[in-house]
Formats: sequence, structure tokens, C-alpha cells
Amino acid sequence: MVRRREHETGEVDLAALVDVLANMLFFLLATVTLLQLKTLNAAVPALSTGAVSTGKGVDVSVEVRASGYILKASGEPADKKLTFAPVDKAIPRRSDNHLDTGALSRELWEIKKVAPEVKNIMIFPAEGLLFEEVVQTMDASREFPSVTDPTKKVPLFSRPVLSELVTEDPPALLPAADPALPPPATPPEAP
Repeated sequence: MVRRREHETGEVDLAALVDVLANMLFFLLATVTLLQLKTLNAAVPALSTGAVSTGKGVDVSVEVRASGYILKASGEPADKKLTFAPVDKAIPRRSDNHLDTGALSRELWEIKKVAPEVKNIMIFPAEGLLFEEVVQTMDASREFPSVTDPTKKVPLFSRPVLSELVTEDPPALLPAADPALPPPATPPEAP
């Protein structure tokens, strides 16, 4: 005689699962409301390998060197009524050997008054500079203290483009051949 087992058909009790999910939801909402998320309004600098000119508008660049800044600006402003003279100006370091970011911001403000549509600025750091000095240059090129309300800042160039390092002397195009090494082999000619 074979006995058959009777299978119990029962219902799954979902009350415990709903209770656990409700508690998790409560704690999730409680922790989210306690978090204070902060954002930093900063544009990440782009990376370039050389001077980029769009061919229209004013192109602004700053070389950050051991001796100070070299500010260059050229081109035509969008408003043809305004006259713009090209800028090629050296801004030396202050007497305490720090970069003169205030003088840089003032010069950039003069450019911005003539060409308000320009948002990009090329920054060329020299080799061996502290990264802090590059960041100070980027900060000085982004904002200028308001003339009417010193507690407010006026935006200057909101899109800094960090480019390749500036070298004091132009690099040689090809390295000099080492006389100790044999000349390179030439491939055999095809018959």
C-alpha cells in the first residue's frame, strides 16, 4: 500500500514583508531629509594641446610663467561698434613673489567690457609651477569683484581651457643624433 502525502496548500503571509518594507521606507526617507547636499558651481577646465582660435570673436590666453603672467588677446568683438586693440601685456609677480591675480583680473575685466560674449580663456602653465598657482589663475579669470557692490562677483571667463606647458625656449623638432649609436638601418629595396 502506497501512501500519498498530502501537500499543504497555504498562503504566504505578506504582512511581515510589508511591515519590513514600511520600516525600511521610513528610515530611508528620514535619512534623506537629514542629508544636506551641497554643490560647487565650477566648470571643469578642458585640456588642449595648443592655442585654439575660432576665427571669430576675441581669443584670450594667459601664460603662467615663473616671472609672472603674459596676457594676450586678439580678434574682433561681436559688437562691431566697439573697437578692440590687441593685448600683449606682461604682469610681473608681486614683491612677495606671489602671482598678481588682482592685476590679472583687472586686465581681464577690461577685455570683458569690450567682448562680453567671450567665455573661453586659454591658460598655459609653465613647467615647474605649483598647481596652486594654476588654480589661482583659473579663479582670477572666472570672477571679478563688482565695482558697485564689493560683496558680489562679476563673471569673467567661465570656461578656462588648460593647455600644454609653456617652455621658455621652443623645443627642437627632432632630437639630435647620438654619435655613439650606429645609423638607422635602411630597408632593402624591392626588385
